[in-house]
Amino acid sequence: MSKIVAVKEVRRFITASLRSAGGLEQQCEDLADILVAADTRGHYSHGLNRLEMYCDDYSSGTTDINSQPTIVKETIATALVDGKHSLGATVGKYCMNLAIQKCKQAGVGVVTAKGEQCEY
Repeated sequence: MSKIVAVKEVRRFITASLRSAGGLEQQCEDLADILVAADTRGHYSHGLNRLEMYCDDYSSGTTDINSQPTIVKETIATALVDGKHSLGATVGKYCMNLAIQKCKQAGVGVVTAKGEQCEY
């Protein structure tokens, strides 16, 4: 007999697990949103089954939980961001928001990243 777990509970569990591994609250919440979205869309290879890997990355120091992405070089419409070994989800969200901001200013926004901690 299978049990259905509420999305809210799965998100809470992911966030609590990441926090106990040393993650910062906002980063953990952002990653929980991504993992839950993957599972609820049926893309299970990028959902909850990755939780252990991310917890291990936090615990081992592979992911630098205290660093924040920074802009290395930019123009009005483009930017290069150094992720400083932050979680890929954190760097991705930062870059997405920066690209949206640039698009509003210049009509296009192109942002690339280096140095983020991604598994693939």
